[in-house]
Amino acid sequence: MKALLYSLTALAFSSATSLALATEQQTSRDILVKSNEFRYDAPYHSDVNTVTSASRGSVGAVIKSGTPSNLGSDRSSEREQRYFGKVKNAAESTTVLNNEFWIYESWITLENDIDYDGYHSTFSIEFDADTIFNQVPVYAVLYLGANGAYDAIHVSSEFYIYGEDSTDTFTIESTLVSGFPPNDYDILLELYDAETEELVAFTDGYDDGALAFVPLESENNEYTVEETVVIVEEHGGTWSAVSLFCLVLVAIGKKLKPLISKQPR
Repeated sequence: MKALLYSLTALAFSSATSLALATEQQTSRDILVKSNEFRYDAPYHSDVNTVTSASRGSVGAVIKSGTPSNLGSDRSSEREQRYFGKVKNAAESTTVLNNEFWIYESWITLENDIDYDGYHSTFSIEFDADTIFNQVPVYAVLYLGANGAYDAIHVSSEFYIYGEDSTDTFTIESTLVSGFPPNDYDILLELYDAETEELVAFTDGYDDGALAFVPLESENNEYTVEETVVIVEEHGGTWSAVSLFCLVLVAIGKKLKPLISKQPR
């Protein structure tokens, strides 16, 4: 009985150690991603002075004015430290109990397949987030996942969503510079309340098929195949073309010499 107990303990310890090593390897990967944000067909720049601490109200209510809270600039670095460099496992199922926010729809666009292998190094996600309130400041966290592990690749600026307005979509364009070998990745997008830091909505490959099995790779895995033209010069031993030409002239001269000598002077 004791031997069986020791065996089970050793097995459990070995499994936990393997999982920890796998997570450490994924976390220590050199990941570099460049992202841009767009809204209303233009580059987006967050104006922290428009984010107020008393900005929300139920649909149809009058929005109360409040004192600017400087959320965007003060919390952006804090949020990046919170999410970057950590692996979110698929087993940690995202549960949202809040029914006041939702992501109505999302769209994926793929770009930059330099080597034409079907895997793209740049993609963009445009999403329409809605709420029961007239306007609420939010921010998004974008993840890429494979084999059940998700890496955060971008924490967005703060932006407002306005009720169920279909024109207030937000776009994140990301270029994978390094750290992502060719694979079919899953995309996870989380939406957070910028005032309370509460996770209020999310969408992933289970919720939207367009976010599952997206063919991506980082730029350092893109390569081009250049055609190489090889010129082969063949030589018959040590004879060159000039040497052969001289030999031909000598042979012709020998044949013409008797004929020239027989001519009367």
